[in-house]
Parts: sequence; structure tokens; C-alpha cells
Amino acid sequence: MITEPFTVDYGAKVPLKFEPYEIDSYVREDFLSVIYGHVERNIVMSTAVKMEDARLYRLIEKTAISICKEYSPTKNYGIKKAEIRAAILALITHYKGEITNG
Repeated sequence: MITEPFTVDYGAKVPLKFEPYEIDSYVREDFLSVIYGHVERNIVMSTAVKMEDARLYRLIEKTAISICKEYSPTKNYGIKKAEIRAAILALITHYKGEITNG
């Protein structure tokens, strides 16, 4: 997981914002499982880890939008899209590390 907020300019009109996904309640911990499940069902990790940065960030944004449309996390749980992006990036980064070290 990331510990500091940051932005990424990947060629779109607006740079992507990433904020740490803090697990400070059971709701946030449970929703992290929802995010991971959604990612596992919708992203082919072996392909994602090989993507160039711009394509990867587009994929992260597309996945975050999909999660927000399906679950409305900001409205229902107070979880921002920037936090969801960070969780998705962390999962992909973790998977990439397993491939490299495995």
C-alpha cells in the first residue's frame, strides 16, 4: 500500500490522484476485499504487470470507475476513488513482485 498521496500525469486531461487506503474500520477492511475480488475478476494480472505505465494507469482508472459505478463507495462508505486507485495499484504491484521473486 502507498503511504503518501501522489498524482500521475499519464497523458489524460486530468492527472490521476492516489491516496493511501487506510483500514481504520471493519467497513473499510471488508470493502478492500470487494476491491480485490473485482480486480481478480476483471484484470488479467499476467498482462497488467507487463503493461507500459500509461496503459496501466488507464486500466487502473477504468477499474476504479467500474467499482465506483457498481458499489458507490464514496456515497455509501466514505471511500474515495483516489483510495480505490491506490488499492488497485498496490495489488498489481504485489502481484508483479510475486512474479519477479517467484
